[in-house]
Amino acid sequence: MKYTLLELTQNLLSAMDSDEVNSIADTTEARQVAEVIRTAYFNIVARADPGAHKQLFRLDASGDNLLPVLMIVNESYRSIEWIKYNRSTNENPEANYQYVSIIPNQQFYDMSHALNSEDDNVVEVELEISGDANNHSIWVRNDKFPDYCTILPNWEDDENNRNVVIFDSFDFDEEDTLQSERVLCGGIAYPQFELSDSFTPDLDEQQFPLLLNEAKALAFFELKQQPHEKAEQESRRQWRTLQRTKSVVSVPSSFDQFPDFGRRGNTNSTGFPRWMRGT
Repeated sequence: MKYTLLELTQNLLSAMDSDEVNSIADTTEARQVAEVIRTAYFNIVARADPGAHKQLFRLDASGDNLLPVLMIVNESYRSIEWIKYNRSTNENPEANYQYVSIIPNQQFYDMSHALNSEDDNVVEVELEISGDANNHSIWVRNDKFPDYCTILPNWEDDENNRNVVIFDSFDFDEEDTLQSERVLCGGIAYPQFELSDSFTPDLDEQQFPLLLNEAKALAFFELKQQPHEKAEQESRRQWRTLQRTKSVVSVPSSFDQFPDFGRRGNTNSTGFPRWMRGT
């Protein structure tokens, strides 16, 4: 069973023999307990990396004709496992999503620099790299939909210094720049936690007892300066169960069961840290 933040807070307050509340905002202690639950939640997410945070999402278009192959990663997402691009055309508007292979920075630059800048179907794109005063030019094709891409971290032209994805080509006959509505990504979102009564933490049902006991042990330690041995014991047992279940069970999540819309390429799925290292 899943619980709202108010229900979790009420449970902990009852265990602490504290005043009953109808909202986490009713008392200072209720607000403190809600913060403890928030801390316990992020501790679990950091350690267990629940699959519930896998999502489908889109990249933001650059909106700049001088940067037609650049798309921006929303700061809500911490990794991308795959990217597809819709290759539908004016003549054939039926959706045709095909994988775009994610490759390391160096391999992408080698591919770009191997193009002949004198060819009619090759255009120059200038990029500003964070921490470097000089612009860097890459060459991309303008006569086909993208097949490859790479990541550049902390793009200086973006006010939030977000990560960006650079693609190897765009089809000028179909669009001036790559479009957000054409791209589809699968990856992991940063978890969110709202300090509101109705908020339900984004965990699997079987992980709520773990959250409750982790929060209970933390609340007794921080707010009452005493251990809660039963909660700590239950928490350790539930962690062992969770780790054992993860190691022996491999059941596709609802995220993994989305249909493929195109033929898989040589996709190098990864998260932002490896991209940033360019390895």
